[in-house]
Amino acid sequence: MRKTVIAIALGLACTPLMAEKLYKWVDENGVTQFSQQPPVSSQYERMNVTAPPKLGSEMAPEPAESSSTADAPDDSPATAATQQQTKEQQALQEAQCAKLREDLTTMENNPRLGRTNAAGEMERIGEDERQSMIAKAREELATHCD
Repeated sequence: MRKTVIAIALGLACTPLMAEKLYKWVDENGVTQFSQQPPVSSQYERMNVTAPPKLGSEMAPEPAESSSTADAPDDSPATAATQQQTKEQQALQEAQCAKLREDLTTMENNPRLGRTNAAGEMERIGEDERQSMIAKAREELATHCD
């Protein structure tokens, strides 16, 4: 019993260490790429990955600060942490937008899309559903990505 409790406690303590890895680099065409595998032939930047925000929830612009606090410079650790968190959120949003653009391109260029249903079988996505998926992706891009 004691060994089981220790094993469970160690497993729970190591759970945050199993977070996904994400690498960012610029390919030979100047396009920014994101992947879970680092590139072999170019320099890359490892990004910290946190749980993705739901579209529309954390992507809304933050409220403007009042003029009394904006005039005074603030170099506190809390401000630095907030700025780091904002940069991470921007990087995550960029990654989500890149994935959304990639999905949209796939949907537009491939009229024969398929998916795996709950029974594990491949089924074809009809043209009407494909067009609605394209419209939804375009709407999300317009709303959340430039």
